[in-house]
Amino acid sequence: MQRLALLLLVTMAVVLAIVGTSGAITGGQLDGNGHPNVAMIVFYQPDGRFRCSATLVSPTVLVTAAHCTAGVRGNVIATFASTAPTPTPRAFDDPGDGTSDTGYQAPVTGWFTGTPHAHPLWADTLQLNDLHDVGVVVLDEPYTGAAPATLPPRNYLAGLANGNGGLNKQTFTVVGYGVFFEKPSEGPKKPTDVSDRTRRVADAVGQNISSQALKLAENEKDSRAGGGTCFGDSGGPVFHGGYLVADFSFVASQFCTGGGGGYYRLDTDDARMFLENYLVVP
Repeated sequence: MQRLALLLLVTMAVVLAIVGTSGAITGGQLDGNGHPNVAMIVFYQPDGRFRCSATLVSPTVLVTAAHCTAGVRGNVIATFASTAPTPTPRAFDDPGDGTSDTGYQAPVTGWFTGTPHAHPLWADTLQLNDLHDVGVVVLDEPYTGAAPATLPPRNYLAGLANGNGGLNKQTFTVVGYGVFFEKPSEGPKKPTDVSDRTRRVADAVGQNISSQALKLAENEKDSRAGGGTCFGDSGGPVFHGGYLVADFSFVASQFCTGGGGGYYRLDTDDARMFLENYLVVP
């Protein structure tokens, strides 16, 4: 996967098999069965195997980030288990042109397979406007183990921002799979990341919105709601008022210890024009 950056903004997708500079839900707790419609997806891109988070919005459609679906080789696999089982890679046939491809094909025990699609205007650019960081995975078979999440009314977040107190009076719930940081007990104290592929949940306070992005103030020491997202939670949901209002796009600090996170808004015309290709949207 191409590593994207804009100033200090970095993408959330992480290598599944290699511990890198990554993290997960911060200041939160294990989700258990709290959000059974949130899945972990695994996929191949030209430079490796990665994972992201995603949310069921119909029995056959998962919403995630465009940077988790653009350029994917073959199928995506998804699991709704609170702790993901280990998938087994399967090799695709050699296309006969001197190249080879690897990925996942059905059946993969404990996982669902699907086809990824990215917003056609996604341009590998993380920014507050013209973000277009949304994608879907269309499952090969319906998933009936959880109720799909509900998309918000159009301009829902704009209404919150213009309401009494603005977004900084609003608390949002974020959910995702990923790795978490730990400081070694000996030697250099630089935090290292640990991958356990477990779904976690946290609350974060609203900050502001742009035409396509929601910003959350994410700081574990915030007494109002000290949580947020980090590497490995890409595409994961932001919930408010019973609605799926955004998907996770970028973070503003290396170890996700402050500075906030950016989320692609799902209440905009840009989002709905894309999503209506795959499901009925309000």
